[in-house]
Amino acid sequence: MAEHNISNEQHYFPISSVAEILYCPRNFYYRVVEGAEDSNHHLLEGKLQEERRDERQRLVREGYRQDRSIHVSSEKLNLYGIVDIVEQGKEIYPVEYKKGFRKESLNDDVQVCAQAMALEEKLGQDINRGYIYYAGSKARREVIFDEDLRLMVENAVGLARNIALSGEIPPPLADNRCEGCALVNRCLPFEVKGIKENKAKAVRPQPGINLGRVLYVDEQGASLYKKGERVLVTKDQIKFKDIPLCNLDQVVLVGNVNLSSQLIKLFLGRGTEVHFISTKGKYYGCLQAALSKNSVLRIAQHRAYQKQEERLLYASEFVRGKLSNMRTNLLRYNRSLNNHSIDEAVSRIKNIIKRLEKAKDLNELMGLEGAGSRDYFSVFGLLIKDRVPFDFNKRSRRPPEDPANALLSFSYSLLLKDVITAVQVVGFDPFIGFLHRSDFGRPALALDIIEEFRPVVADSVVLTALNKGVIAEGDFEYRMGGCFLSETGRKKMYRLYEERRKEMITHPVFGYRISYLRTIELQARFLAKVLTKEIDGYKPFLVR
Repeated sequence: MAEHNISNEQHYFPISSVAEILYCPRNFYYRVVEGAEDSNHHLLEGKLQEERRDERQRLVREGYRQDRSIHVSSEKLNLYGIVDIVEQGKEIYPVEYKKGFRKESLNDDVQVCAQAMALEEKLGQDINRGYIYYAGSKARREVIFDEDLRLMVENAVGLARNIALSGEIPPPLADNRCEGCALVNRCLPFEVKGIKENKAKAVRPQPGINLGRVLYVDEQGASLYKKGERVLVTKDQIKFKDIPLCNLDQVVLVGNVNLSSQLIKLFLGRGTEVHFISTKGKYYGCLQAALSKNSVLRIAQHRAYQKQEERLLYASEFVRGKLSNMRTNLLRYNRSLNNHSIDEAVSRIKNIIKRLEKAKDLNELMGLEGAGSRDYFSVFGLLIKDRVPFDFNKRSRRPPEDPANALLSFSYSLLLKDVITAVQVVGFDPFIGFLHRSDFGRPALALDIIEEFRPVVADSVVLTALNKGVIAEGDFEYRMGGCFLSETGRKKMYRLYEERRKEMITHPVFGYRISYLRTIELQARFLAKVLTKEIDGYKPFLVR
């Protein structure tokens, strides 16, 4: 049961959400308790129809009047909402618009009946019928407000109140009603049901709204402006790029790049994230719209952070994910190398993984994580082909001392921005982690989740860049004892990183095809469901 923020005091519920509870109680929980605002093409189409309909607020003819978008509320039922149309002739009645084709739908009937009951309270007169207009059929269906339907409205309000007060997440439907639901990527109905029943079923995941379309701007001195619904990238009055906003999911600005205030407002309004990275690969932060409304999750996250035993449990799983995937990386490469030193490192990492669950505190766990990472990087250079003109002897940072370390640091920064995006989309506080200390300005939770993805995403990109000869000596610059990627080198890494994060893999648990990018978000969502006590035990993403 999740700790929630709805008290026993009087609380008003939206009529549309209460009606939806008959179709899917879980939908009500996410919309009302967690404040979810997820959308899809069905909802967007309905919203556009509503905007077109509301262009004319009132229609008056002889003996007939039609008012649109009427706000109503009920103190008896604790409901509020907007009635699409209130028609008044010989009698008065509400009309609810739906975008689909005419059909019998109990939750539609409950919705229009609840609107009528709120109107009755407002107007002080009985309303006996209402209508539902289906835009797809261009036809109305009459709904009679008899005692049974009115009782159903009251029962739906009671159920809504119980869910809101208890904070208990209703079980997933996991049937054909989930298809086309805007909340399916948050709800994960089939995955949660599979985990609960211990028989994960392979299902085809819904396509994500975020298609991973990224604009990298690495032209020093360049500026980004808004022109209508397009983004212009210019420098010295020369236009480099002209991109429709609808084609952008994320913007990455590297180094000295300017952003107009108008474009900042537009990005915030559309939820388009902007990440800032230095030319040396340091991740500065991101520009993101207001904090998620999911206070339930953040309360659960802070509560778990305060409990040392629980915190150690999650931290241990992050380390297990990192070391296990490091070990798998070494095993994969050693199939062809057959190197004894790699075999020994694999064996040592395996022994360290076995000791993780016995770690008594975070200091001991961090010590094991450090030992495993040292073993991994002690043989990482052996994974680089002999003809590559770069050596790797040890991991060095701040600054990286050689080309391989420069590539690793830069890849980790690119990966970090995607993990930060995932934890913020899910609704976490990115600065409260379990393995990493929550120092000022440090995205500790993102640094936790990134661990299991470092070997399989970032390290893989680096080895590809080196072993396939994509990166050459001319792609690096040396300054003040440090080695950094040049502008041409960074552009090569953007391309390789984009290819890797969009690469489709078979999910090791659910068996469906999914990109690494979606897998990162999936792991963040599973952690959220563990923290809110919907499922037991966080399991890291482990490649085979």
